Amino acid sequence: MGPLILMVVLVCGFWYTQNHYQSRIKLARSDGWNAYFYVAMHGLKLAVQGVAVVFIFFLLLLLITFIVNHILFFWVIFDFDLYSWMTEIKIMSYPLFFWLSLLMAGVMAWAQGHNAKLALEDNEKRQLAYREMAAQDGIEALLLQAIDEDKLIFVTLKSRKVYIGYVAAPRMEHHETQHLAIIPYISGYRDKDTLRYHEQHRYFELYLSKNIDGVSVPLNIMHFRHVIPMEQIEGVSLFDTETYESFDDFSTPVPPKDDDTASA
Repeated sequence: MGPLILMVVLVCGFWYTQNHYQSRIKLARSDGWNAYFYVAMHGLKLAVQGVAVVFIFFLLLLLITFIVNHILFFWVIFDFDLYSWMTEIKIMSYPLFFWLSLLMAGVMAWAQGHNAKLALEDNEKRQLAYREMAAQDGIEALLLQAIDEDKLIFVTLKSRKVYIGYVAAPRMEHHETQHLAIIPYISGYRDKDTLRYHEQHRYFELYLSKNIDGVSVPLNIMHFRHVIPMEQIEGVSLFDTETYESFDDFSTPVPPKDDDTASA
């Protein structure tokens, strides 16, 4: 019977976490045994709630039986009983109370998960839930700030490739935290010795020359979005073009390379 109880607990926990936005994101951030116990924790909570509801129902039947028996004490010769069937009827050696508790746990898991899923259809509630989770993640909080302030972001890859662009979509808005989608504005690379940024491609000039925007056809700006696996990203920061243009004035000059000195 232990495996059955465990299965019910895990199924209830899994259903709830997959439909409740905040829980799904926290589960995505967990791994190994942490994810297993996180699901089990929610399932156990729902199982306890199911037992509590059935127990309250049992107490209610017991109270009704007690009141009716005292009212009819002088007129009837039999005991009025509404509650004993829950403990006397057994299925597979377990009282009906036990099976009703498991059933109630499943019903409550479905109801709470369904309600949480419906809540996300409300744009205001969805945004509040998204921002709540974004505040707990450094990268997501930065991306959200970039969206709110209409800022570019500066993304450096482990290959030293650099992309400067706009956030195409918040990662958590679509429950995907393993990739970062951006619309490139400029791209380049970092020097292997100095790590200074060198510009290569100006996407924004291409967009302007081809009249590409958010609704243009046959190509719009979303056709140029880059989806980058997070495991390839070295760092992410906000980028301001005006600040970048004057940044060299406050930086240490790059010393000439040996081959440059020899050629001079």
